[in-house]
Amino acid sequence: MVENSQKKLKLTKRQEMLCRNYAQNGHNGSAAAIAAGYSKKYARTIACLIFKKPHVLEYLDELEQPVKEKLRVTENWVITLLKNICDANITDYYDIDPKTNKVHLKDLKKLPREKTCAIESIRSTRSGPAITLIDKIACLMGIGKYLGMFKDQYRLNVNNNLINAEIKIPGFDSIENAEDTTNEIGENY
Repeated sequence: MVENSQKKLKLTKRQEMLCRNYAQNGHNGSAAAIAAGYSKKYARTIACLIFKKPHVLEYLDELEQPVKEKLRVTENWVITLLKNICDANITDYYDIDPKTNKVHLKDLKKLPREKTCAIESIRSTRSGPAITLIDKIACLMGIGKYLGMFKDQYRLNVNNNLINAEIKIPGFDSIENAEDTTNEIGENY
């Protein structure tokens, strides 16, 4: 209990409100920042900056832990589900009749859950039922991000033995705009 109150002391009131709004609104950082009283103009950037702070992430995790436990959602469950979606192949759902060379939908009730979880929709067409699978690229990106495979890009310019780093910050065209924003929103966002 003491630990929890110490973590809360590190958060500003608006950061705490941001976390609560974020947990309640389906993880929309911009909307959570606006609801917490941050500038609409810089809401997305402010949310990105705040959610990089370890003590903020710890607090957010504390807020969401009861829901995760109730739903029995773990990292392993999420990664396994994403992997099952990525492993799905359209041939898992259709058979080809060797005599007529026609395609037939398999009995989906007989397919394992690992296969049916990859189905986004089923619709009727003139030639029979058509299945649309969940976007594999989005699932692969989710797994890759989780595993840290994608790093923020940056470019170094070396001029006269001085190194100037240009870092891409979401929502800004250049580092100058980011500095202007810092002055406008203040150091203690």
